[in-house]
Amino acid sequence: MTVNKHTAPIMRISRHRLSIDGRGVTTLVGLHGCPLDCHYCLNNKCHTPDGIWQHMTAQELYNKVCIDDIYFRSTGGGITFGGGEPALHSAFIEEFARLNTLKWNITLETSLNIPLHNLELLSHVVDDYIIDIKSLNPNIYRLYTGKDINVVLSNLQYLIDINKGAHIIVRTPLIPGYNTEQDVKESTAKLRKMGIEHFDAFTYRTSIAHNKFLDGKSGKSICNVLKKIRSIIAEANNIPYTPASCSHDTCTSGNCPMCESELAWLTKEIQSQQKAIL
Repeated sequence: MTVNKHTAPIMRISRHRLSIDGRGVTTLVGLHGCPLDCHYCLNNKCHTPDGIWQHMTAQELYNKVCIDDIYFRSTGGGITFGGGEPALHSAFIEEFARLNTLKWNITLETSLNIPLHNLELLSHVVDDYIIDIKSLNPNIYRLYTGKDINVVLSNLQYLIDINKGAHIIVRTPLIPGYNTEQDVKESTAKLRKMGIEHFDAFTYRTSIAHNKFLDGKSGKSICNVLKKIRSIIAEANNIPYTPASCSHDTCTSGNCPMCESELAWLTKEIQSQQKAIL
């Protein structure tokens, strides 16, 4: 099998996303570049060279994210490719998926404002889609993104036609200054007629200075959830395990030293069991 043919510009890798970017425990991989120019862009560095953290091959990315393998497999989670617009790097994602022999769930966060061939390449490797369409009103969409919506609707219909509809969540945001609650209702109604059943309705923040998923209190909550997951994994594998008492008051990312140490130990114990069986 040929690997490492493609590299991709990575903006960031965010571990331990708990059911906010896909099912289960998820690692969010932000890929650089986007065809849109959205007014309230949460990752506006996707347009600038300084937004690239580093370039990685698919193998390098796989080696980095596999640290959370037991979390992924025990919760049905995996890797979510976001951005920017990750589907612009479809060949890289497809190559990564071929390395994914452990069958982690792969989710694509996309605007769908991409050439069809990018979407076709990913159709057999992506499990779930989170689609941020903004609005189905062509005027509102163009005003907010700077682009036409025609390609988006065509690509969405393509996914529905290949029976991906049940695996799609469409984000239908209320965008202050751009659309209204009535606009959101109309967009949702049109999407339902197309066959979409799952929606994520919310209101955009006009200020993106605060991210509730990065503050210390939320990080501590993530650590507590991960501790419970480790306990369940250990019990299911008949591994004696008593979680250590964490002395940290806050954990900015959920990746505290205690969590990481126990994750490494539990992973090693499970691998030892598997080798013994073989």
